[in-house]
Amino acid sequence: MDVVMLLLIFFLFGSNFVLKSGVSVALPQSGSELPSALQSHIITIVPGEKEIIYFNEEKVSIEQLEQQLKDGAGRSRQIILLADREVRYGVVMQVSQLGFRFGYEISFATQEERNQ
Repeated sequence: MDVVMLLLIFFLFGSNFVLKSGVSVALPQSGSELPSALQSHIITIVPGEKEIIYFNEEKVSIEQLEQQLKDGAGRSRQIILLADREVRYGVVMQVSQLGFRFGYEISFATQEERNQ
């Protein structure tokens, strides 16, 4: 029984947690890996005629996002940015700059490169 408990604990703490968002985006590919960050804020940007921004799965305007980041939003100072590869670069930079302005660390989510 003790061995089973130790194995269970080992697998619980040794496993990588999968980053999921409720909004589907087509991430760009990269060879690097994103460290596990369970308490991070997640900002998702969806392409369109006017991009749609989600902050922790809540749809927000750029002004609302700025206010929430300014207020600290009650969690860690880390942001994971999930931007669809079709989102305009200027929008990604605008959102990134908001995070940097208020002292957040930003990680850009990508999907693993596929060997061809």
